[in-house]
Amino acid sequence: MLGLDNDPLDREQAINALWKYSLGGKECIDEIMKFPGCINLAVSLLKSESKTTSEAAAGLLRSISAVNLYRTSVSAGGAIEEITGLLSRSVVCAE
Repeated sequence: MLGLDNDPLDREQAINALWKYSLGGKECIDEIMKFPGCINLAVSLLKSESKTTSEAAAGLLRSISAVNLYRTSVSAGGAIEEITGLLSRSVVCAE
């Protein structure tokens, strides 16, 4: 459901569900990380026009990066740059 060829509402619901699931701890995050490309898909959703989608993607990436084993993968996936861009975009929108 996270694939970019799916409906934006489906992607939003999927990323929100994954974010909430990731809050269950390392075991839940381990299950999420069994799917190749999950970090790249979450990073791509940071650019979403939907604030809810981009916030959920950032939350999921934060949860994943809280596990030492996956921290480098999140960084290598370009999450830091995209989150920085998201924060910059949020500041511009707030003005």
